[in-house]
Amino acid sequence: MSTGKSVLLLVSFLALLSLSPGCLSVSIVHVTYDGSSLHVQVTNTGVTGDAALQVNVFRFQDFRQVEVTRMTLPVRLESGTGTYTLPLTLDAGTYRLYLYVTSGNDRRASVIQDITVESHGATPRIGAG
Repeated sequence: MSTGKSVLLLVSFLALLSLSPGCLSVSIVHVTYDGSSLHVQVTNTGVTGDAALQVNVFRFQDFRQVEVTRMTLPVRLESGTGTYTLPLTLDAGTYRLYLYVTSGNDRRASVIQDITVESHGATPRIGAG
């Protein structure tokens, strides 16, 4: 293949890539828990669009993961950073959160986060996990 054809192919590929929605345009930045809700901060550097935020919660029990709940929240991803709230009550313990942002059939972002919920009086607290 000649150099001219190789350059043309590369330029065409880069042009198509720039026109398609990028998987790196959405990221899950920060997750907090306040005792009754999970707050998920998502940054979108792409265009505004509809998506779904899915959270799968597992508890560590008897040296294995046991599913506690699975929730999906329809969200509107605006450009910039937004915080989405999911109602969730967790007892004291250690949990693993699997968080996904999907758009259509495409996974745009995912994160796995371990948290420890410690009960101090009436206010649960998240430990380092």
